[in-house]
Amino acid sequence: MPARQSACPSGRRAAFRHARLPEQSGGQAGVFFVDGIFLFQHSARLSKTSVQPTHSRAIPFPPGFRKARTPILASLGLMYALYYTGRYNLLSVANKTLTTEFGWRADEWGLIINATLWAYAAGQIINGIRVDRAGGRRIMFIGAVGIVAVNILFGFGMFVRTLSYFVGMGILLGFFQAHGAPSLVKICASWMRMNERGTFTGIFGMINQCGRWAILLGGGWLVAHAPWQWLFWAPAALIAIGATVFVFVVRNNPEDLGFPPVEQDDVGHGIEDTTPLHIGEIIRKVATNKYLWMIAAAYFCTGVIRWGVDSWYIRYLQETYDMRTDSFTYAVSAFLIPISAIAGSFMAGLLSDKVFGARRGPVAALMYFMSFVMLLLFLYFPGPILSVVFLVILQMFINGPHSLLGGAAAMDFGGRKAAGFASGLVDACQYLGGGLFAGSIIGSIMQSYGTIPGTTNITAAGWQAWIFVLMGFTILGGVLMSVLWNVRPRK
Repeated sequence: MPARQSACPSGRRAAFRHARLPEQSGGQAGVFFVDGIFLFQHSARLSKTSVQPTHSRAIPFPPGFRKARTPILASLGLMYALYYTGRYNLLSVANKTLTTEFGWRADEWGLIINATLWAYAAGQIINGIRVDRAGGRRIMFIGAVGIVAVNILFGFGMFVRTLSYFVGMGILLGFFQAHGAPSLVKICASWMRMNERGTFTGIFGMINQCGRWAILLGGGWLVAHAPWQWLFWAPAALIAIGATVFVFVVRNNPEDLGFPPVEQDDVGHGIEDTTPLHIGEIIRKVATNKYLWMIAAAYFCTGVIRWGVDSWYIRYLQETYDMRTDSFTYAVSAFLIPISAIAGSFMAGLLSDKVFGARRGPVAALMYFMSFVMLLLFLYFPGPILSVVFLVILQMFINGPHSLLGGAAAMDFGGRKAAGFASGLVDACQYLGGGLFAGSIIGSIMQSYGTIPGTTNITAAGWQAWIFVLMGFTILGGVLMSVLWNVRPRK
């Protein structure tokens, strides 16, 4: 036995060893309910198991498990937070700086947003399947290496200076960024029980936002005081350091360290057959779950809202209120926006787990509708201070459904065997929405109202159109999640 498995002595492993349960008859597929969550079971493979999470709660974790899990989850969260620094530098902070540097119109900049987000969406599907076969640790490390390389190449765009070069780099960045979310969800699904996932989703939402916080503050300072290339090179250096720590600390699942699976029945046997599914079984398990598709449709709306705000709001503040990215007001917004997003993650996770019995629909619906209210206030009560206040509060209601539906819901529906693909499918819909509307469509709509003469600045009418587009998708997302409001667990 390898030395790293010594954390679980042989006696304990024997007590928690797998027991293959009798196979149920038939080859039917169906939807059933556990703790208020829809789960899909395909009996051709999963009928060999008996899923009884209510019993699993009564089985305590083995000695040493929590101590072993903590650094793994911490390193995982840190790695994904650093992923954010290599994404938001382009999609949020760089907008005004690069369009001014190269003289691009809003719709031209929108092409870079399109390319990045659509490549991310495609990568989510591809990497969701890969991670369910190869494991989250390997896929996430590959993604980190790719992000480092692409951010370095972005800086060398100063010598190329063509839109097509930056579109191409956006495609590569989006693809490598898509290695992160499925890997994170896959690893978390193996290390967390179902009744922990909503709360842990909030915790990971907090950690992830720390990366966003770092790039909004640090990136804002860099574009004001250093050559713009450092907006890409500084995150590349941080990600390289984080990837080194990640690959040495993180393990795919408890079994890699000699522990039993986290889901146990009342006599200590694993309730899941942990043999990896074939690709066809992974796709069938996820794609035939109608509730997952409803969540994916709502997540499409989240993509439009999230990236429609994040890709343009800094430029809005710069052009509308002449706000510098090294000013006090900008620094306050950059400091508070991630904190508000963190609060939204925690609020959504805790309310979902503790108040609504692990139902994700009610919390998500309420937060979509509150996003509409905040955008309405943002539109009709302008001003540099009020705009920042509304943007900060808005981030709470955007990030709640984002972290809840893309994290906890994907783990619930996919289980540990298909959590990567479930996460990839749902998150892909977010980035399809973001790429379709937040990029060239919103850019073209704003550009259609013209620019201020002698500049590339968008007119006030163009910015109002931006807000109206976002408001429409908050209503649509809220309606979709309201359909799942009264879903109750099977008694």
